[in-house]
Amino acid sequence: MITIHRPFNRRDQFAGDTDESTPRKAIYHLSSYHSVVDGLEGEKAAEKMFHIFNAPEEFLKDDERVLAEDFRSKDNYSLSVGDVVEVDGEHFLCESFGWKKFIPEFNGVGI
Repeated sequence: MITIHRPFNRRDQFAGDTDESTPRKAIYHLSSYHSVVDGLEGEKAAEKMFHIFNAPEEFLKDDERVLAEDFRSKDNYSLSVGDVVEVDGEHFLCESFGWKKFIPEFNGVGI
């Protein structure tokens, strides 16, 4: 299961220092794995989600494009610094470069 969490306060989204205790809300949820993330776990699955939600659609495969269109149809623009990708209960904070695995202190709110 994959869930994307975003800070409530948009100014926290691009703060110079990311903080895993920043309050966030769940903005997107995949209840089951699609073929694009089959076999990927943890940070590799988070990185795949980053690619799908940020790449121009013409660079995506058909099944990736479906996910990207679904994500954007919910008024999401991209996966960005400060967002958290939760993969099967593991949390990965998107930083300026790479990911930071952590145990969240924030209380996420459902979609």
